[in-house]
Amino acid sequence: MKGIKKGISDIIGKIVDFFDNRFIISALFFIAVALLIFPKSSQTFYNLRVGDVAPKTIRSSVSMLVEDKEATKNKIEEALSRLPPVFDYDSMQIENTVDRIKKALSVIDLSKPDKSKDKFFKILKIKPSSSLFNRIVRYKPNIILNLSNTALSSLEGYYIVSSTKQLYQFSSPKIIIRDIRHPKNEITLEKGDVIDISRAKIIAYNKLKNSTNDPILRNTVWDFISNLIFPNVTFNSLETNKRRKEEAKKISHVFFKISRGEIIVRSGDIITPTDYLKLNALKSIKQKENVYFKFAAKFLIFIIISLLLFRAYKIAKPKRIRRLKENTVILISSFLILLQILMFKLFSYISNLIVFSSPDFPKTAVLLGIPFAFASVMAAVLIDFEMAFVISILMSVSAWLTVNSSITSYLTIYIFVGSLISIIALLKEKTRADIIKSGLYMSLSNIVLIFVFYMFNGNEINKSLLFDLSFGIMGGIFTFIMVSGLLPIFEYVFNITTDIKLLELGNLNNPLLKDLAIKAPGTYHHSIVVSSLAEAAASQVKANSLIAKVGSYYHDIGKIKNPMYFVENQTNGINPHDKLKPSISALIIKNHIKYGLEIAKKHRLGAYIMDIIAQHHGTSLIQYFFNKAKENGLEPKEEDYRYPGPKPQTKEAGIVMIADEVEAASKTLSNPTVSHLEDFVREITNRIFLDGQLDECELTLRDLNLITDSFVNVLVGIFHHRIEYPETLKNENNTN
Repeated sequence: MKGIKKGISDIIGKIVDFFDNRFIISALFFIAVALLIFPKSSQTFYNLRVGDVAPKTIRSSVSMLVEDKEATKNKIEEALSRLPPVFDYDSMQIENTVDRIKKALSVIDLSKPDKSKDKFFKILKIKPSSSLFNRIVRYKPNIILNLSNTALSSLEGYYIVSSTKQLYQFSSPKIIIRDIRHPKNEITLEKGDVIDISRAKIIAYNKLKNSTNDPILRNTVWDFISNLIFPNVTFNSLETNKRRKEEAKKISHVFFKISRGEIIVRSGDIITPTDYLKLNALKSIKQKENVYFKFAAKFLIFIIISLLLFRAYKIAKPKRIRRLKENTVILISSFLILLQILMFKLFSYISNLIVFSSPDFPKTAVLLGIPFAFASVMAAVLIDFEMAFVISILMSVSAWLTVNSSITSYLTIYIFVGSLISIIALLKEKTRADIIKSGLYMSLSNIVLIFVFYMFNGNEINKSLLFDLSFGIMGGIFTFIMVSGLLPIFEYVFNITTDIKLLELGNLNNPLLKDLAIKAPGTYHHSIVVSSLAEAAASQVKANSLIAKVGSYYHDIGKIKNPMYFVENQTNGINPHDKLKPSISALIIKNHIKYGLEIAKKHRLGAYIMDIIAQHHGTSLIQYFFNKAKENGLEPKEEDYRYPGPKPQTKEAGIVMIADEVEAASKTLSNPTVSHLEDFVREITNRIFLDGQLDECELTLRDLNLITDSFVNVLVGIFHHRIEYPETLKNENNTN
């Protein structure tokens, strides 16, 4: 039986070791992404064309609405055929023509008429004619002007086009006349109310005929003004097309319903245009052209961006300052990204389903409600801000890969900005309240961006905007609900200690701390004081004060197993070490690290606290029993009396090491002064530093000075009733 258990254990161990490899994890991640976003293969019978014979009976596997594009096109064309075209009207044209005639006549010099001929025709903007000019100068300018004015004024109030063909190229029986000088003033006329140039000339000639009996004069004036009668109504193609486009947008499209299980075409039937339309809708034949090449190109881009971003992360966040192992970071990030892509796929499916069921419902609204910041916020809480930023970029790229929508380009910006705002909200603290705040910030970001997109597209505020805003707000709410719900699962599965979990572990009513207080009260009190020292120091050197504080609570949790072998718990004057060899005593002392790690693993205290438990003594020498062995005439090996390590790897672990030493040694002080405390703390810090215990963490000499000052301030508070101040300080205190 034991052999079977051992065999199973070995197999599980090999599996764990196999997956504890960043290359294996990365490969599996990319394979999973490919499977999620890989386009579905189209079935061969959906590639049929009109006139083909159906090889089998085809039924619809879903219920949906399909647009009849031909019917929609006919409906739009019919509606547009009733839309009147727009013409521009110049109400001042006749008056302007008369003014030009007056100006042209005024330049004629009757003494030397030939010299003013060119200028005359240039002002009128008509083709020069010497015979016409010679005929005009025979008469007085006033006669020509009056007759011209009389004839042209007869056209005032008429709407003149160059040709009625312009009017009858449109099906609408009416046209819209818009005054070019007052564009907002427009009227609708029947086509019969408009005349062409030929009709206008007849009206002007009849008026001229009734105004003079001199046929030579009449012909001269007519030959003159007939060249000056122009259309005052011209077709405005830009405004007409604009109104046609606006009208087309208002027209609802024609849909027909396909029910689930409905027979689209029977075996042996000839494919009709309607059959083809249904088949095309079921599998989107036209969109499947080169779909696999497009997928390969997009997926290759995703791989390249992912590798580049992770490389940038490794440079920005070196291994020595990462809280988690590289493999753990990759594994958690992969899970989060895959979950987020699943959400994109789910919401995209729901969006299509709703549109099929209710065509009037805005398709984009559902996509705007995606809790797209879930992966980024989870990464910010579980890993760090840098990885959350990387995932925010990847999520924008993933949306481009997975969501096929008219707003995909906007969606990438929408996702990146919203994710970035969400994780920025968690930069300082990461409590459950901050997660809710992060979700609300995301909702606010969504609202602003939706308004910006509407303004950018020139859309009007309507019912669709309200839907979009509602789903945008819900996206932020969904995010913090999902993060709050799934965070404990990730904490448990990956054994990660987040700030939220640290706050829970920092509760002194925690059962493990209560057990420590009962079984090892001296160690419990020691841990509380160490936490005060460590928290104050961590704040000064910009380390994580929460990790330092909570780590201090549990750093000696291993002493709970043999509490009486540690001096702080010996209250009856009996020391069990008096009867033991120094080497055995040293082994017992060292074992509190081993037991502490076992307890931490059992209670899933997380990597941060386990690191502090393992590192808070580093590889320092158990000096007391080493010296005792020497006094007993033994030749002890120094490595047998050193802790197993490793040395502190982080600022927090280094701070806890110094605080542990300072607190333990401070119990030997009696009537300390402020200067005495400062020398005392500095001496211990220097001893630890010179022993090389701080070589592998990030604490600098400046940090050590700040730590010393903060420790002294805390110890002054602890020993305030016993501190002897210098005479100068006493005098100052007495005067205050």
